[in-house]
Amino acid sequence: MLTTLRHAAAWRLRAASLEARLFRRRLAAWTMFRHGVSKYRVLDETELRATRKSDTVFVFGSGSSLNDITTAEWRAIEAHDTIGFNWFVHEKFLRCDYHVIREIGPTDLDPAAERRLREYCDRIRTNPRYASTVLMVQSGFRATNGNLAIGLGLLPPERPIFLWRSLRDRAEPSQSLADGLTHQYGTLEECVNFAGLMGWTTIVIAGVDLYDRRYFWLGPDEPVYGDTTTEGPHNLGASGLVDRLGAWRVYFAARGIEMFVHNPKSLLARTVPVWRGTAGRSSRSAGGS
Repeated sequence: MLTTLRHAAAWRLRAASLEARLFRRRLAAWTMFRHGVSKYRVLDETELRATRKSDTVFVFGSGSSLNDITTAEWRAIEAHDTIGFNWFVHEKFLRCDYHVIREIGPTDLDPAAERRLREYCDRIRTNPRYASTVLMVQSGFRATNGNLAIGLGLLPPERPIFLWRSLRDRAEPSQSLADGLTHQYGTLEECVNFAGLMGWTTIVIAGVDLYDRRYFWLGPDEPVYGDTTTEGPHNLGASGLVDRLGAWRVYFAARGIEMFVHNPKSLLARTVPVWRGTAGRSSRSAGGS
């Protein structure tokens, strides 16, 4: 009994120490954000909505299946609006219209966190496919990566940004951008929630494979930073994300929005129908308001 109490006390001390370290880091990042945000052009919701050019949007993760898409199909996809997130910043495939900035490293206390953040933002700054991207930056006290990216001036100041918050206490997509974007399992949820709120009537998810841990810019046996292998399902594959997006597909369908997955092998195909091609879909030139 005494040993159990000692272990419990030690665990509480470690947890308290971790929370204290996280608080200090978050406070520093948030303070820097407050001083640095005035250097950027921050879009309001009306300005953001005016950037939509099509009725169909493609949401891109970073799975290796992106390497299987042909050049001809990339050009067809590029007729529609595009959203990237996380490390899609490595891409050279097509123009990226919106990029969601949230999860960059394993944890906010990773020793290499700031170096990784600088690399990430440098890729945004130098990638010609991101020359006119709207940067969707997570904000709020806990948004360490977004706060530092702005506070340290790492994002290119000529790019427009939109600030949004994560909502962790919801199962369904939020009903307004002002409320925030739903997040429980991963940034993909926020991307899809954003797509539903922006007025796109067709959402296609690409590069979210989940059956392995391979990434499009790495070799087939090269693990991503923070991992040790490319084998085995992605941790989000068994997290509840697959069922969550299946439920969201039903939610969106009731509101006139279709949702598809591009890769037929993706674990998402268990609950989300597979996209059958761009023919007959709305293009950027035919797009929305």
